[in-house]
Amino acid sequence: MSSVEDILMVKGPDVVVAGPDNTVEQAAKMMCQANVGSVIVKDDGAIAGIFTERDMLVRVVAKGLDPKTVKLLDVMSSPVKTCTLDDSVESCVESLEQQHIRRLVVVDDGVLIGVIGTSDVMHAQLATNAKHIEELERLLN
Repeated sequence: MSSVEDILMVKGPDVVVAGPDNTVEQAAKMMCQANVGSVIVKDDGAIAGIFTERDMLVRVVAKGLDPKTVKLLDVMSSPVKTCTLDDSVESCVESLEQQHIRRLVVVDDGVLIGVIGTSDVMHAQLATNAKHIEELERLLN
């Protein structure tokens, strides 16, 4: 069974962080530069929220707001949904499905460790399934 820690070992723990007073435009540039779909919003060292591509679409673009002036504090998703390094991939799948979200923020004792998304979880599940298939084939031969 794979864990969140296993996912981060493959993916890497890189996270883009912004402040609540950063603008949507600044966050979009950070996301483009890092080739990611979200930024974690931290305020005084604490995780205040997450700003995603979907937040940009629904809360900024669709409402005709100006990304140059809108602050992340006003359009981020909060509170963030989290998981820990020890959580199983299966429990993450359940959380993502039940909460209708695409990303979980990985924390350890309240400290930001990383972000995992639906594609990360899917790749981990596929790798686990491939290992199970190999084991079954080995047993059958």
